[in-house]
Amino acid sequence: MDMDNVSNMLKEARLAKGLSLEEAEAATSIRKLYLDAVEKGEFAKIPGDVFIKGIIRTYGNFLGLNGPDLVNIYKAQNSGLTKEAVAPQPIRMVEKISVSPQIKPERVSSGNWLSYIAVLVLVIVVAGGVAWFMNGDAEPEPVAAPVKQETAAVNNAAQAPAYEGVNLNLKCVVDTCWMEVTADGNVVFSGTMTAGQQQTFEAKDTISVHYGNVGAMEIILNGQILPKDPEVGSVVRTYNK
Repeated sequence: MDMDNVSNMLKEARLAKGLSLEEAEAATSIRKLYLDAVEKGEFAKIPGDVFIKGIIRTYGNFLGLNGPDLVNIYKAQNSGLTKEAVAPQPIRMVEKISVSPQIKPERVSSGNWLSYIAVLVLVIVVAGGVAWFMNGDAEPEPVAAPVKQETAAVNNAAQAPAYEGVNLNLKCVVDTCWMEVTADGNVVFSGTMTAGQQQTFEAKDTISVHYGNVGAMEIILNGQILPKDPEVGSVVRTYNK
């Protein structure tokens, strides 16, 4: 096996397992067109360098090779450096984060309540006295008792949490979807999600996602559900703060 050529390594590994490109496409959710282009070294047919690296990593892992190592070899081929020189620093995967807003209800001090009651009592006494004076011996009309007002409740429902930077929640609602997530230039996730699974990612400025099947995903950006993507297959989307 040619250990310096990513395309040859992937093709030879697939043939050694007796797999066709169609079988590899079904197993990885990566289109046959892109798998064939990678095996032939025709990277210009693939939209974007991030997309190319994601395909190499996922395809290599599927074939039993070291996906991240293959990406380093690919980068070394393009830069003329060794694969060790282009190897990235370890990346910490962002765990799912759940944010629950906390709202403190408005409090009214007991001192204020006593003041309100004293004013109401004074108004009642004055009103009764005026009525008695105006009507002489006539029975004064009863004055309606004041109605106790409850503390005003919070008018709005729980406000959406405020986010600093970019907060992206991805949920696979049907079928499966391979994806690669890049946060501020660093790959933080690469793999396949199945229906019911979800992940949350955060970044200071930008999150870029390459979807293998974007139609299967529900996308929530900074607490807001985005409209369903008009595409159904492989796309790259970028989200900014």
